Parts: sequence; structure tokens; C-alpha cells
Amino acid sequence: MVAVNAGEPRRWRSLTWRLAAVYSVVTLLIVAALGMAVHSLAAYYLYERLDSELEAQADFHAAYAAQLARDETTLAAVAPTVVGLFAPPADLDVRFFAPGNGALLAATHDIGLQPSRAALMQLRSGGLSLFTPPSLDLANRRYAAAPVLVGNEMIGVVEVSRSTLSIAGFLATLRQILAGVGMVAVILSFLIGIVLARQVSGPVMSMEQATRRIAEGDLEVLLRDYPSNELGRLSESINLMAERLKSQEEARAQLISEISHDLRTPLAAIKGLLVNLIDDAAPEQRSALELAEQETDRLTRLVNQLLDYARWRGGRLSLDLGPTDVAEICARAVQINSHMAEHRGVKLETDIPSKLPILCADGDRLQRVVFNLLDNAIKFTPAGGRITLGVARDGDELRISVEDSGRGMTSEQLSAAFKPDSAGREGSSGLGLISSRAVVEAHGGRMGMESRPGEGTLVWLLLPINNR
Repeated sequence: MVAVNAGEPRRWRSLTWRLAAVYSVVTLLIVAALGMAVHSLAAYYLYERLDSELEAQADFHAAYAAQLARDETTLAAVAPTVVGLFAPPADLDVRFFAPGNGALLAATHDIGLQPSRAALMQLRSGGLSLFTPPSLDLANRRYAAAPVLVGNEMIGVVEVSRSTLSIAGFLATLRQILAGVGMVAVILSFLIGIVLARQVSGPVMSMEQATRRIAEGDLEVLLRDYPSNELGRLSESINLMAERLKSQEEARAQLISEISHDLRTPLAAIKGLLVNLIDDAAPEQRSALELAEQETDRLTRLVNQLLDYARWRGGRLSLDLGPTDVAEICARAVQINSHMAEHRGVKLETDIPSKLPILCADGDRLQRVVFNLLDNAIKFTPAGGRITLGVARDGDELRISVEDSGRGMTSEQLSAAFKPDSAGREGSSGLGLISSRAVVEAHGGRMGMESRPGEGTLVWLLLPINNR
């Protein structure tokens, strides 16, 4: 049996690349989701931590200022000192606002006169005048505010803020790292996916090739052993199917061979009887007997074709090799078919050189091959058409061709012409072509057909010259 190799065709890439792409997409989605989660958690943690720190600093500055000042006037005096004590080392901006009108009393840095929303909320709790400036939060900055209380009286509002550019920079770096890690993960998953996909697609493609070859009639398929899983069991089933089909085909070929062999004896007897009757028949009976003789010859040729086909399918087609003059074989085939061609109004021509190499071949079977090709051409060529039998040397091979000007064949008919289970042209069995190909291949040659609808058909065969 012929083992099937998954690396022969390149179609495996389709399934492999698709599976690898699925692995990569799934990995990309997972990495993207994890990256977004890590980024979101990091941002939440950093900003929550900053807000907590700012609230603590606001409470600290408010308590410290309350110890130094007992009223608004005193606070306005000590505020410039307080904003410069602790804020710069802690990278903070501290501002004090008057409770009555929201006026800026002091600030660590000049970031504007307007309070933030957090400071404005504290100012509102103390009662504001119509002249309080509106709030303004600067971009890339977080704020916290606390009231400066002396007893139950609010003498001011302290606002603490810090820039978030460092956090934004850290998050940008984190995004780049996550993107890089994600890219590496996708690439690695793609490469690993290819390896894993090949482990799946390789056996699948092997089985696909095997089933296709079995469908084409090649029953010598043998899949290699796979692990004991679903693929392994499927491989065993395909091998078992091929073995059973092979056994059935051998049994069918044996049956055809036996039937064909049994038919030859009575046909030979009928042929001999008809010959004797024709010799002694009256003129008015001779034509009917000659027609019966022709049909007997036709039936005999059909039986011989069946026998050759059965032997070929069973691998038992043996040749009676000897010196064979191809020109003489073709001349006899033309002579036998000339009456039928004339009856159908078809012109039969030959293009055979005077000198041709002598082949070592089975002359009787080759003559049947040429006869079958001419017979088919005559059947499917309308009156007024032309058939040309050509013979020519082609390198180390001898080319025999039969070309007709008939209706031609469609691509579907052409592809099915040499299949045993398909019908030939116009519903014919196609057995002549199949048995002819069997004989040609047994000689080490090859056979082909070219045709288009409305342009006729060309059937050719190549036989090796040095085939001893």
C-alpha cells in the first residue's frame, strides 16, 4: 500500500493558518483584556492613593493653620508662611482662600486666582458673597480642600493640589510595556498555534487526501498510525474502509473475469455456426446472417474488453509481447472500421509514416485499442465529418492519435471518460476507453483525451519504443 504523506500538497496551510490565526486572535483578546484590567487597576490605585494623600495634606494644613490663626485677619497674615513650609518638599501646591468672598490669600505657586471645585464646595458651606470667583480645575491636576476651623467658626479654606503628569507618564509607560508584552504573546501564540495546528491539520489533511484518492479509485491507500484518540480511530476506520473496498473490487473483478471467460466459449461456437450458415445460405438470407455475425463479433469484442478490464483491476493483466508493426495494426483497424465509417457518411483518413520503429508489444490487444478508438470516433461523428488516425514518433515514444470532427465533449464528460463508474459519451458505458487505457498502461505507456464542445475530440496514446 502507498502511505499518505500530509506534506505532499500545500493546501494544509489553509487549515493550519486558520487555526493559528484563531489561537492568535484569542490570545490577543485575552492579553488585551488583561492589559486593560491591569491598566485600569493601576490607574485606580494611583489616583485613589493620590486623592487620599491630598485629603490628608489638606486636613494637616487646615489644622496647622488653625493653631497659628484665630481669625480671618490672622490667617491672611500667616498663610504666606504656611504655604511655603511643607508644600514644596512634598511637591504640593497649597492655597488659602478667604471664607467670605473666596479671595486668594496665599499660594505656593501661581496657578490662578480661582478656587477648585473642591475648595468652592467648602467655601459654599461657609456662605459666599456674590463676588466669589467661579471654580476652575486645571488639567492634569487633582485637588482636595478642607476648612480652617477655630472652634465652630470657619476662618478660611485650604486647598491642596498636585500635578498628575507623573502618574500619566507612568501609565503611558505601562501601556507601552503591556503593548510590547501583548505583541510578544501574540507572536509566541501564533508560532505555538502553528505547531499545535499542524498536529491537528496534518492528520486531517492526510485523511482528506486518502478519502479523495479512494473516491478516485486508488484503494492502495494506507494512513499511518496516529495516537489512540479521535483522529487515530478515524484513521483506522479509513484504512479499514479502503481494505474492504479493495476486497470488494477484487471480488467484482474476479466475477467479471469469470463471466467474461464463460461467455467466450458460446460466442466462439455461435461465430463458427454463423460462418458455416453464411457459406451455405441463400442470397436473401445472407445479409441477415452477416449482420448477426457482425453483432457476434461486437459482442466478442465487448467480452474481451470486460476480461481485460477485470484482469487490469485485479492486477492480473498479462501481455503476449512480441515484435509488433504499428503501421500494420493501424491499417487492419482502419480496414475493419471502414465499412461502418462509409455507412455513416464519415471520411476516414490516415497519417502514418512509411517507416516506423518495431515495438515489443501485444499486437492483438493494441489492435483492439486502435479499433476501439476508431469505433468511438465513428459513433460520435455526424455524417460529413472526418476522422484522422495518426502515428508519429515523439522522442523515445510512439504517438498514436485519433481525431474526429464530432460534437466534442464537455469538461465534465471529459473528466469522467476514464472513470470505471462513470458513463461515457451520450450514456455509453465507456468500457472501451477504460480497457484501452488498461492495455496502454500495461505496456508502460499513457493515454489522454482533449475535447471541447463543437470542436471534436482528440484521443492519444504514447507507447515507449524501447520497452523490452
